[in-house]
Amino acid sequence: TKCKNTSNDTTGANCPELTKDLGWYITLPNYQKVTAEPSVSSGLAYFPIYQPSSSVNKCSLGDAFICAADDECGTNTSAKLNLAAPPEIDNPDLNACAFVREGVLSELVIFGDKLFANVAGPSDDESTLFSILSIPGDVITNKGGWRDSGF
Repeated sequence: TKCKNTSNDTTGANCPELTKDLGWYITLPNYQKVTAEPSVSSGLAYFPIYQPSSSVNKCSLGDAFICAADDECGTNTSAKLNLAAPPEIDNPDLNACAFVREGVLSELVIFGDKLFANVAGPSDDESTLFSILSIPGDVITNKGGWRDSGF
């Protein structure tokens, strides 16, 4: 009750108030689950998400998504990843996160300006390594030296 729900916020309108709220949270639709710890870089938090299959065959493999949110406000920035939604998802509200492919996404590793992850799923070849450019964000620089940084 002390955190702000930013689930459908793409503009920053629900940014937590510093004097009133302790943070933010996002509720996931369609039985989605976070599959690994979030990764934070350049002011953004990246979450690997798994959505179970909606197929009649409940043993069918579900889909992997990446959700990206501003680390201070929880504003959804997933659309900036520029990943196309699968053809069966024609309602953008069902795909607030960026679709990766069928399978389960591992923890996202950030190296330079790229996101890397493995996708467990239908095959065991080199296509299980997923890579995409990260979203440009805030970068804190220190032009002085380590003595000026306060560490």
